[in-house]
Amino acid sequence: MITEEDRPKPPELVSLYAATAEAFKTLKEEFQVPDTYELMLHDIDAAEPFLRSTLDIAAITMRKIQALRWVTKPGVETANDVVVTLAADLLRALDYLVRSCDDETKANALIKFKNQVVFAARRAGGDGDIARLR
Repeated sequence: MITEEDRPKPPELVSLYAATAEAFKTLKEEFQVPDTYELMLHDIDAAEPFLRSTLDIAAITMRKIQALRWVTKPGVETANDVVVTLAADLLRALDYLVRSCDDETKANALIKFKNQVVFAARRAGGDGDIARLR
């Protein structure tokens, strides 16, 4: 049901749907991320050794890009705070990964994607109130 707090997804957010596929592919290729990445969940501190490797950061960033793709998908409702939170999570990781790229073309593609994410998050954030985006 659409209420007064609902609003359409801004076009900048919807356009990220296609952009996520390219960013995902770029990270996978540049950092040679395998098709399967295992998360260690047996203990609260189990992730500690895995949070330092560029491969691990790339894999976790790819997972966040998958989540961003889902919330940008036409027909999927989300909240603007979800978009802003995902964007914030992605920005620092993308900054790090850009500096770690060996291929300048791929680094530039990730910078372009990061800028798209920032702009879309600003537009989705609106006036700071939490709103459902449809």
